[in-house]
Amino acid sequence: MAHFCPQCGAPTESDDKFCKACGTKLDEIVDDKNLSKKSKQKRTMAKTAGKWLDLEHEGVLSEETLKRLSVLRARLSVKRSAQLSLDETVRVLLEKERRKREVASWLYTCAIFVVVTFLLLWPVYRAAPQLVPVIWLLGVIVAAVSTYFLTTIALRQHGFLVAGQVPEEIRSSIESMSRTVGMRKIPRVCVYNTEELNALAFETIGSGGICLTRGLVSAYEEGKLTLEEFNAIIGHELGHLKHRDCFRFGLAMSWVNIFHWLGTLCTQLGAAVLAGTHQKEEEEEGGASLVITLLSIGSVCAGIIMVLLSKLVSALSFHLSRKQELEADDIGAELTHPRIMAQALSKIENLNQELVERKIAQLPYADRWQLRPRNTSWVDRLWDTHPSTKNRMGRLESLVP
Repeated sequence: MAHFCPQCGAPTESDDKFCKACGTKLDEIVDDKNLSKKSKQKRTMAKTAGKWLDLEHEGVLSEETLKRLSVLRARLSVKRSAQLSLDETVRVLLEKERRKREVASWLYTCAIFVVVTFLLLWPVYRAAPQLVPVIWLLGVIVAAVSTYFLTTIALRQHGFLVAGQVPEEIRSSIESMSRTVGMRKIPRVCVYNTEELNALAFETIGSGGICLTRGLVSAYEEGKLTLEEFNAIIGHELGHLKHRDCFRFGLAMSWVNIFHWLGTLCTQLGAAVLAGTHQKEEEEEGGASLVITLLSIGSVCAGIIMVLLSKLVSALSFHLSRKQELEADDIGAELTHPRIMAQALSKIENLNQELVERKIAQLPYADRWQLRPRNTSWVDRLWDTHPSTKNRMGRLESLVP
């Protein structure tokens, strides 16, 4: 005679003390005739629960792990007032892991922001710590204005935000993957008219968008990129939107940009005043004010120091940018496959390299050596926004199950 769990309706053995499907303690064994109507309705779910047992028999999960997962599944089912299947339980666990990674990314961004502001404004941190919250608030405001307004205006002026024709299957993929990653709104799709193969994500208030280059779309239409590889690139950009990477990078760069702007302003004003006093001295045949001259020189020196300091500190912000690219690669890999993501990166780099070589070949021979790409040093790479394609592909290959 078949026996079943009174809680979930999963089949049990006569000597079982706990249900292997939901972890319920079996105080009594219920046969098929005495099974309650509610439990009978759950027997369909018990078929899914049987997959857990298959995992144990196939050696995928140990008995101890299976018991822990069963208890977790039961606890989640009680919490949600619904019997969860194996697939639903795993989805809940993956969603919790994703949220943890997202919180960790935000904490990492905030840490870099604090370190950048401390390095640039350490006198204020020491002399007037009460102004530190004002510094942070100003950085957030600058980042928001830069991300949601200035960047959008700049993209529109340069022709990036132009609605273009893309194949219907690409639009369907964007809609489907947007729902998969949990985006509230489907991002708008724009096409920038350039032969280069690239894509970028941009944020606006309440939504965002993806800008594809005409070269990238043409590569797909010509069969140089498969649909799965194109989807991997789209998934990468959706990862940027999901993680709010544009705003996070803007936050890390906010005080770097402020310092650079102030430094440039001090240098230009100091140089202009210094030139004016020198010209006035020649016209009036008299000595210019020593105080004004010294202040002008001091302004130029201070401006140069601020520009150099902002350049050095910005290496931390670009480190964050490279980390964001790797996290976006993970999203593209999850939506497709790590190897497909790696193949897409490799093909785009090779196709762009072919495009560069064709452009260089059209130039006069004497000018070609000036534009031909050169190997960069590790110092130059400190200010790269993206890791090298080789490193990204190697990392993705390590994620292949």
